[in-house]
Amino acid sequence: MRLRILFFARLKREMGVDELSFSAPADSTVRALADLLQERYSIDLKGCMAAVNENYVKPEHVLREGDEVAFLPPVAGGAYDPNDFEECIVTSRPLKLTEAFEYLARPEWGGQAFFTGTVRSPNKGVEIAYLEYEAFAPMAIRVMRQCIQEAKEQFQLGGVYIAHRTGRVHPGELSIIVGVGSAHRRAALEACDFLIEQLKVRLPVWKLERSTSGEEWVEGSTSVETL
Repeated sequence: MRLRILFFARLKREMGVDELSFSAPADSTVRALADLLQERYSIDLKGCMAAVNENYVKPEHVLREGDEVAFLPPVAGGAYDPNDFEECIVTSRPLKLTEAFEYLARPEWGGQAFFTGTVRSPNKGVEIAYLEYEAFAPMAIRVMRQCIQEAKEQFQLGGVYIAHRTGRVHPGELSIIVGVGSAHRRAALEACDFLIEQLKVRLPVWKLERSTSGEEWVEGSTSVETL
């Protein structure tokens, strides 16, 4: 069967390509596919997550003809209704907190809570020139919406705004904004905290750190079973 294989972050650089068409035996599992790729291309997939058709799966997931399989290094859903107040953005343009506030400042939501993340320098005593953010954008949007759905099941929320940068981001520049609007202050604060904690281990976004000592991929984490 023919499969479309996607690679991100360090995997893309090790392979020299970001995707390839690959033939695997019928009914192969993700783990079996990973073994084939490692044997043929000498790439290390140990500890990586896998997504099939933009959904995280376990290594024992059985693949089908035409599947899109993404291998994801550790990263630093529900139904979506476009009428819901949910803004999910993955963009290379600079983020603006004013845009998040304007989206969530509505008369029916008396409380707004925001989390913003910026590039830090120095980091561990080393001066940082910039971070290069890379994302699996379609899946990142899907994960954002899944996290929002989970937050809405726990908290009384009105609207949610999530935006994440890609590309080169310099110290002091915004890399992520998470905003929540609610009629209740406590719900807004707790939901905002919940969302950032979920996103930091589930969002398929990676960081290449460029510093005075060179460059390296920032060590990530994962919330799903890996290879």
